[in-house]
Amino acid sequence: MAVTLTQLTTRSKQLADMVNSSFIGSTEWTDYINAGYAELYDLIVAAFEDYFTTTTTSTITTGNTISLPAAFYKLRGLDYSLNGSYVNCTQFGFSERNMQSTWRSTALYNRAGRQYRIVGDTLYIVPEDMAAGTYQLWYIPAITPLSGGSDTIPTSLSKFGWEEYICLYAAERAQNKQENDVSVLQAQRQQLIARITSMAANRNVDQPEKITDLQADLYNYTILGDNNGA
Repeated sequence: MAVTLTQLTTRSKQLADMVNSSFIGSTEWTDYINAGYAELYDLIVAAFEDYFTTTTTSTITTGNTISLPAAFYKLRGLDYSLNGSYVNCTQFGFSERNMQSTWRSTALYNRAGRQYRIVGDTLYIVPEDMAAGTYQLWYIPAITPLSGGSDTIPTSLSKFGWEEYICLYAAERAQNKQENDVSVLQAQRQQLIARITSMAANRNVDQPEKITDLQADLYNYTILGDNNGA
């Protein structure tokens, strides 16, 4: 069920016992709610269970950089389009930034393996002279702060009742501003944190995550016909 900013504000005021109080204005309530929303979002993102993961594609024609999406937050993976299929790209270490040349990639692995690294808001691809092509970016977007009363949080947060965290956070901030005791609200929020972090993890209980076989990636390019850097 979609939960709106208006509903979150009402619930926060109820928890703070401030339904009829004008001590805190609507703008400040919205600030509290957005801060709580950001914290809850981080709790779910930290589980790395792809509640919010999305994709986009970018094509490099010249150079070796891709500008990250404006809403970019966390990278989940980068693929390179090769002969109609996508193959995984791996990250290079910062200390390896000058080691990724065409001759080295081909000589060591009989392939031209594209690798990447995030620097600022830019994705760098190496080897530079082989960076041209189409890439698929898997990433977690940042939140869009709530502003209008009808704005909603993602259903991935509300369908499990996790939006209560936002309301507890906002109520705690409001009570703290009034210099009231917030220990009960804090305790409730900590209990909810424990529940959320426990239940947000392991979405797929049928087949849990496994160790990635990086060695297999060394041969993907050769199998798909990229052993000469084509």
